[in-house]
Amino acid sequence: MPATAPPDDLRTLGTTPRRGGARARAGIALLFTLTAFVGAGLLFTIQPLVARLLLPAYGGSATVWSTCSLFFQTLLIVGYVYSHVTTTRIPRRAQPWLHLLVLAAPLLVLPVVLPTDAVPGADHSPVGWLLRSLVVMIGLPFVVLATTGPLLQRWYSWSDGPRRDDPYFLFAASNVGSFGGLLAYPFLVEPRLTLDQQGVAFTGGFVVFAVLTAACGVVASRGTAMRQEGPVATASSERPSWADLARWCGYAFVPSCLMLAVTHHLSTDVAPIPLLWVAPLALYLATFVAAFAVRSRVVTATWPRAAAGLGMATLALAPLAAAVSLWVTVAVNLLLVVVAGYAAHRLLAARRPNPEHLTTYYLAVAVGGALGGVVNGLLAPVLFDRVLEYGLVVALLPLLGLGATWPTSGGGRTRIRWLLGGLVVVLVAAAVPALLDSRGGGGVALALLALAAFTLFGWVLARMPVGMTVALLVAVIATALVSDNGVVLRERTFYGSYTVHATDLMASLDHGTTMHGLQLRAPSLREEPTTYYGREAPLGDLLGELVASRTAAVGLGVGTLAAYGEPGDRITFLEIDEAVADIARDERFFTFLRDSAADVDVRIGDGRLLMADQPEHAFDLVVLDAFSSDAIPVHLLTREAFMLYANRVAAGGAIAVHVSNRHFDLVPVVAAAGAHLGWTGAVGRGGEGIEVRPSTWVVLSPDHAFVDALMALERWQPLALDEMVVWTDDYSSVLTVLR
Repeated sequence: MPATAPPDDLRTLGTTPRRGGARARAGIALLFTLTAFVGAGLLFTIQPLVARLLLPAYGGSATVWSTCSLFFQTLLIVGYVYSHVTTTRIPRRAQPWLHLLVLAAPLLVLPVVLPTDAVPGADHSPVGWLLRSLVVMIGLPFVVLATTGPLLQRWYSWSDGPRRDDPYFLFAASNVGSFGGLLAYPFLVEPRLTLDQQGVAFTGGFVVFAVLTAACGVVASRGTAMRQEGPVATASSERPSWADLARWCGYAFVPSCLMLAVTHHLSTDVAPIPLLWVAPLALYLATFVAAFAVRSRVVTATWPRAAAGLGMATLALAPLAAAVSLWVTVAVNLLLVVVAGYAAHRLLAARRPNPEHLTTYYLAVAVGGALGGVVNGLLAPVLFDRVLEYGLVVALLPLLGLGATWPTSGGGRTRIRWLLGGLVVVLVAAAVPALLDSRGGGGVALALLALAAFTLFGWVLARMPVGMTVALLVAVIATALVSDNGVVLRERTFYGSYTVHATDLMASLDHGTTMHGLQLRAPSLREEPTTYYGREAPLGDLLGELVASRTAAVGLGVGTLAAYGEPGDRITFLEIDEAVADIARDERFFTFLRDSAADVDVRIGDGRLLMADQPEHAFDLVVLDAFSSDAIPVHLLTREAFMLYANRVAAGGAIAVHVSNRHFDLVPVVAAAGAHLGWTGAVGRGGEGIEVRPSTWVVLSPDHAFVDALMALERWQPLALDEMVVWTDDYSSVLTVLR
């Protein structure tokens, strides 16, 4: 592999175009660039569209995106294998014409629609059923689009275009298209088109792409290089070694795995929506564009060191995440994706081979990216009972320094001074809590100061990449072990990560970073509702005013609502995750379901889908409390969803929505749904008592007298209709309710 690009005189030796001049050659470059841009844009527009279609069928789980990403990365490998095999095993003159036939195949299955059997049965694996639905929906079109990057670049090396000896500039064009497609979906496509219209628009875009690709195939088939079966360039081109393949895979794996881990974190603790999937992926692709725009084959240690330092800082600051602003948490995580992604992709770009091994190179890159999806989507949920993959991949970032060029050392004493200086800064940062008032902006100030301190310390330690990696791995594992204090049960499923803490006084269930239920163990207090369901909380007021002998609750938690059951009552819990039901029924920890005087029924499945199976006007009260950690199940809060709930509520009944959230104000969303129904509403805030947490509830009812009685209570006030945010199944944006 050459250390630099071949000189200009070698690029055109024996490859003078047969027709046209500089303008014709520039036209070839423009055609291929435009085709790469359009193909990549379609490839990355269809991903959030498909996931958006599938989300309601899988309970709005954040794992939908990581599973979809694994599927897309796997099909990317299939497309790259096709490109590699057909461009190396089939004669050059025949290969473009073969691919023109392949281009027509996706038109048989377009437009994209949700399969009628997309919803997994209770006895089926959600992951397996989701992958099956993806194959049916988008498998063939995606594979054809996935061939675009390596295939166009290989064709370009056979054409008479400029820089055909180094066609990797088309990879940058592809990633610009990918970046544009991702940003177009949440900001242009989703707000303006219904899901059906989006499917039709994608079909039209695919037809345009097919025409452009056909034109590229014709141009490639007429190129001078078509008469050559050997390498296009005369520069030395050794076959890639196994070490080369391993490096390419590794440099692709680290940023892919990190991007997916960050996405999972944001989707779990913020919202499982396309916008928050798009941001990390768009930045990840932007680092590809920036890295491959640099022609130098030399990579200095600056970016790998910055990635190692920032990675160390994010691990050290993880315990402060709940105490700082959402924007600080999101910004730091996205900055890490950018810095680490650019460092890894610069190393990847600097080691790109000559065009004849281009498809092998991209195949290795695709395998590395897919391994990141395998780790996050398949292995981590099975191997780990908590979210460990994020910390483990961050701990690997210092190893990027092994492939970089380091500046000459300033001597051992200089390194010691830097090390001691960094240690002093870290100690100062650790002492800041005693100097800052925890109220006001102290938490954010501490986080930013500690971030800078640990980044500087990590920058110094990055000179010892292997040692730093080992130290970070030990720290991640040790932190996980320490966090087990008081933990009696951990479980991780497709829908989330659960932790049960138990002492002699109480037992509690956490889902991600949010408590989802608590029960006191003293005999006199065991049947007392706690947390957001306390008798001295808004929900307690509601149940004191409303006769609700038939209740449906979307979201089980530990079954606290069952404590309100009276003889003759019936409470139906609709819970997406059977693991949660098993925990709530485990009498070693929780007994609300067992002790309830009501007839309690727990049904497994997505709350909205199960609600659709219930008889009309079957309930006096519908309770919505189905958040996963602090994320929003958007499909449960749309106008169409509330129309369904209203149809299941009896005359004089009500819908109660738990809207407590650290990041989003959901009251305007519920207000808009109530206004559409023509119902009146009230908002209840507060809560007091033993282990009762303050909470916010919104109640909607067609019974004006009931709502008036509720608003007469201290904790309740009228539902304001001056600020309404309409969410529908076709459009919903959490940006409209961000605090």
